[in-house]
Amino acid sequence: MSARPLTAPAPHSPETSPWLRTLLVAGASLTVVSFGAMVLLLVSYFLSVTAWPVFYWFGLYGLPLGFALMLAYVVAKAVLRRRA
Repeated sequence: MSARPLTAPAPHSPETSPWLRTLLVAGASLTVVSFGAMVLLLVSYFLSVTAWPVFYWFGLYGLPLGFALMLAYVVAKAVLRRRA
């Protein structure tokens, strides 16, 4: 048990920054959508159906961009904690 009282962070502190949360949600959403597009692309391939070009775009560009956004969140969060 800690002797320090637990306190909630301030509403607009770096711990709860809206742009950081937006960065994380955008990265995670883009990654999930891109992964779904890749699955649909593979299913269309195995069913011998021509896939929509948007599936290729999300697979080739969306997945790495989503991971890059989540990595940027981790780096920004580490920098903010280091400064605190």
